[in-house]
Amino acid sequence: MTSEAFQAIQALVAKAIARFPDHVAVECADGKLTYAELDRRADDIAAALQEAGAAPGSLVPVLAEDRRELVAAVLGVLRIGGVVVPLDATAQQRRLEQALNDTDASWVVTGSDLGGLPAKVLAASGATETTRIDIADTAGTSARRTVVAHEPSPDDPCYVFFTSGSTGRPKGIVGRLGSVDHYIRWETELLGVDAGWRVSQLISPAFDAVLRDIFVPLTTGATICVPPPDTLLDAAALSRWLDSAEISLVHCVPSLFRRFATAPGTHEFAALECVALSGEKLAPRDAAGWFDRFGERTKLLNLYGPSETTMTKTFHFVTRADTERDSIPIGRPMPETEVLVLTDRGEPAAPGEVGEIYLRTPHRSLGYHRQPDATGKAFVPDPRSPGEVVYRTGDFGRFSAEGLLEYLGRKDHQVKIGGVRVELGGVESVLREHPAVTEAAVVAGESADGTPFLCAHYEQDTEIDSALLRAFLRERLPEAAVPAVFAPTTELPRTISGKIDRRALPATAPSTSDAGADVLAPRSPAEQAIARIWASVLPGHSGAVDIRQDFFDAGGSSLLVIELLSRLGAEFGVSLPLHDFLSAPTVAAVAGLIEGSLIADDTDDLGL
Repeated sequence: MTSEAFQAIQALVAKAIARFPDHVAVECADGKLTYAELDRRADDIAAALQEAGAAPGSLVPVLAEDRRELVAAVLGVLRIGGVVVPLDATAQQRRLEQALNDTDASWVVTGSDLGGLPAKVLAASGATETTRIDIADTAGTSARRTVVAHEPSPDDPCYVFFTSGSTGRPKGIVGRLGSVDHYIRWETELLGVDAGWRVSQLISPAFDAVLRDIFVPLTTGATICVPPPDTLLDAAALSRWLDSAEISLVHCVPSLFRRFATAPGTHEFAALECVALSGEKLAPRDAAGWFDRFGERTKLLNLYGPSETTMTKTFHFVTRADTERDSIPIGRPMPETEVLVLTDRGEPAAPGEVGEIYLRTPHRSLGYHRQPDATGKAFVPDPRSPGEVVYRTGDFGRFSAEGLLEYLGRKDHQVKIGGVRVELGGVESVLREHPAVTEAAVVAGESADGTPFLCAHYEQDTEIDSALLRAFLRERLPEAAVPAVFAPTTELPRTISGKIDRRALPATAPSTSDAGADVLAPRSPAEQAIARIWASVLPGHSGAVDIRQDFFDAGGSSLLVIELLSRLGAEFGVSLPLHDFLSAPTVAAVAGLIEGSLIADDTDDLGL
């Protein structure tokens, strides 16, 4: 990227609106929104906020499920110089309440089709003085509403995204306007994105990576394409949609890539120009599988960088030769970024030597919202350049002989699950809030296919069923932070100093469904085959499978549903609808669905 003068991201979108007013800006199952229509909606929201007293620097949470409304609201908040706080309408209510409490916002923008959720969240958070701007109420006037122009600067705060914190409460990362401009222009130039591209929107609005889904297309005249509801939980359906919607660019985590890349079907992804991967390690075997099936026509772009440094800061185009490595490189720094790998002595690590990764860039975030101490610990003085600041990632890495950076894992108790950053200490803190739990330690592991998961070891006062404990955590944590495996113990192992000895804790544990009098074992060949796949998908599972047990109570998650349905489809040659599975997610019910589908297929073949 050439060094150019700062342009606010909303100004870049305005240029695209002027050039492509009739192009489709957002396309979803419920309809389309042109650039001209987006411009009008964003202005209506901006004007309503200004009329309600919002001004430059005002924090404005946005709660909208319809992506047309979400995008218009994000753009509207930025137009008045506000700080947008995108929230996920599907998140647990408690997490939404925490976000509203932490921002102490005087305004909130809400979308339609949310029922009583906004009012319930506002009431529970105590935000009784908050002005609610309903997007549906801002439109419909014939006259164009006047928006007072704001002159932006690169150091303006422009967003807050919440990530996991060590206390169990989220930390808000405050974004810098100039950093967003720098990243988006870099990626669009790197990939050659133009007005004909169609960019999928697969990422939750509560994570900063959604900014790539929104602004890479909107600054180039391209189209944001949103899949139908529940598509992300069905690998075969997602693959069909990516193919039929002629998607050009996908941003996603490697675990989701693995599932749609290996889904059965005749899809060719003929329009797909690039898959940009971040948030997790990309396994060499997954890249190799892609190249074996689809060749090297579509670029695989491996990205790395914490939210604190604005989306990502290193990149590497994956080649077939990379699949022979032990791990796929995360590459080289993007422009105006320097990567330091320092030993525990604070000295630069030699090629091949492991050290901690530090990132030096002017395009970092502004730190953590209302947490100066945490900001000071993460953004530290550059050990080589007095007066300069670097971000201490807490990640281990090393440079190869050819200068490529390799990611080796976390230094602290922080991991990525499904691309979501999870503080193990935060999960432990919430576990200890349960009255039956006296002490807890959470460790991370990987299943056989490389999917990361969490295992919770805990001491308990009174015995508690793991399903009840899982339900307790689901009310308080994002799904990615809910352990897949629960392992009660009378006493956690400890070191001589009395600290919990985490190295002595296994990342897997016996399943609570071990064989016993209460377990109903598989009764038919179909149930036996389903139970075998079921057990292989669930992390840490051992022992017998109870055909009545709920998949999610056994440690399943939305990502694992994708894997399960994909394997069942390959095993039985049928496509199991997601909504049918979710209505009764047990081995017994799934066997009935599959047997019914096979009988129907046989009947069709006979012409009956």
